[in-house]
Amino acid sequence: MKTKKYILSIVLGICLLPFFMACNYLDAKDYLYEVENLNDIWTERLSIRKTWAACYGAMPNYTNMTSGWPFNINYDEGHGGLDNYASLTFARGKYDAETPIFDFWSHYYKAVRICSQFLENYHLANDKLLVEGEVEGYAADARFLRAFYYSQLLELYGPFVIVDKTIDYSKMEEYPTKRATIDECVDFIIEELGKCILELPENEMILLSDRGRPSKEAAMAVKARVLLWAASPLVNGNLDYTNFIDNEGNPFFNVESPDLEKWKLAAKAAKEIIDLNKFDLFTVPADDKYHTVPLGDFEGNDIEWPDGPAGIDPYRSYKGLFAGGNSYWNKEVIWQVYTPNQTSFLSGIGHPRNYNSGQAAASYTGAVGAVQKMIDAFFLNNGKTVEEDNELYNDFGMTTIGDDYYIHGSGKKDDVSPIITGFRLNATIQKVPNRCLNREARFYASIGFTGRGYVQNNGTLYYADYRANQLDGFLQSDRPSLRTGYSVVKWVNDEDRSAFGSFDKQYPIFRMAEIYLSYAEALNEYDPSNPDVVKYLNYVRYRAGLPGYELSTQEINRERIKRERYVEFAFESKRYFDSRRWRDAESHVQDNFGNNRGMNGAVYGCNYLALDADFYDRAVIDGYLFKKKNYFLPIPYVDVSNHWGELIQNPGW
Repeated sequence: MKTKKYILSIVLGICLLPFFMACNYLDAKDYLYEVENLNDIWTERLSIRKTWAACYGAMPNYTNMTSGWPFNINYDEGHGGLDNYASLTFARGKYDAETPIFDFWSHYYKAVRICSQFLENYHLANDKLLVEGEVEGYAADARFLRAFYYSQLLELYGPFVIVDKTIDYSKMEEYPTKRATIDECVDFIIEELGKCILELPENEMILLSDRGRPSKEAAMAVKARVLLWAASPLVNGNLDYTNFIDNEGNPFFNVESPDLEKWKLAAKAAKEIIDLNKFDLFTVPADDKYHTVPLGDFEGNDIEWPDGPAGIDPYRSYKGLFAGGNSYWNKEVIWQVYTPNQTSFLSGIGHPRNYNSGQAAASYTGAVGAVQKMIDAFFLNNGKTVEEDNELYNDFGMTTIGDDYYIHGSGKKDDVSPIITGFRLNATIQKVPNRCLNREARFYASIGFTGRGYVQNNGTLYYADYRANQLDGFLQSDRPSLRTGYSVVKWVNDEDRSAFGSFDKQYPIFRMAEIYLSYAEALNEYDPSNPDVVKYLNYVRYRAGLPGYELSTQEINRERIKRERYVEFAFESKRYFDSRRWRDAESHVQDNFGNNRGMNGAVYGCNYLALDADFYDRAVIDGYLFKKKNYFLPIPYVDVSNHWGELIQNPGW
């Protein structure tokens, strides 16, 4: 009698595309595939495809920001609408190795095992229904996913245990427990990605029905991100980790002076993607079907794109990357996937609670809000920061007159602005905060606020009011409440008529703006006088309708690039990791408004408990915790305790 083997027992929830009809089997949440013999799985095409699909089972559910992927609720970006959200508990620092809240360590290693099983056995496939090259394509996906999961482990936990084959865990002597050094981990991932670059199809060769599967260019993008992380101050010349050593006394990190060659490798990897000439920033021409809001008052606002910001619509160019519709797939996207409830969640967090008579009140509206520090980070429409401009920016109170750009207060007028505000119409419509005037296009494409209007499914306008005890404001209940005063409308389409979204919403994992800014950052670290530093930084700014910079000192260039990444990638799961790799997360230096540079301290928003004009005041709404040990997550205690002295825990845990 043959011994039964349980091949897969995982939670599958992702589908690569909302209309990816070839993967309906992914709709099942639990898939337990039992066979008499391991070889049996390769005799039927359907079983092979199920095994291939299982390799995708650990893809992060980026859009489950409250309980699945916590990294957008952080000091610099977001706040949760209920105290019992796991992501909010995580941001407050209430976790340890025994109660990690999010166990990505075990999660990814299970997925690595599934990918390795596929890679070791796919050559056994012999179903005549398989077309030539089909199973090899699945294997290339599996290798890519394994490398991608390892890249996630690297950023979350630092050095990991390299497991490149299926381990028989019944034999304890084979159980891998030795963590590799950072350099060894990076080399392993880069070597695997090198194979993927050779094996995977080019982006344009992937069929429309298969969009979302990884491409050669997606592998190049993972490589660029890994090399940028490996060059960064957290793991490149960080003396704080001098005593973080393995059992032979070897340091896990480079604790000597920073190795500039690593920055050079990171720049080269990004430039290789640029030089493909396949991707570019997505733009919409000015006054194409809709009126384009005038650019701010600055020198160069009449220079045509791509040498300047004129001639394109910065609001719709940026909005189109996230709001779905005809631009779902566009020339900027390198890789994006579609995860469970993605459209409903991303749309819901941008709508006020009572929109469409409370259509999504019990689930998504109010679940995630933008913190005041995030609001402060966006530029004014003249390209200056809110700290730099005391004339255009007003931090206090509410407006009765609006501005000459996006905020008019006259209801829905497509020939004036895509942002609906109605405070001029009657006194019952709440006024807009002054700090929301004269801001850049990305601000209005990303941030909602009191007084912002939405078109409902019956054609009427609904204006948000986040004051306490109002229909959209804070309520002490089991329903989420927006406690910052600012919603996240980045994924709200101006044509949406449902709180759950009228269009499928995209969530890019890699897009060209990241490649441009990564190239500029890496180049600035080893060749700061190179004009490409500001060339590609300015390219991103021009698309946002902002003036460019002149090449400056390395430190000034560095801070400009950091801020641009902060704003450009708001709520795209970048800031949490950027702040850590730069070693900024521990900083207690405060700005003019009391925000810490790091990710620790009092969290500010509007005064959400106020009923009157005091609502518009800055107020402390919460407190987040960051200590040096939080640069990396703890390896779960159960794994470390089973291998005392062999599996080394991260510092501080």
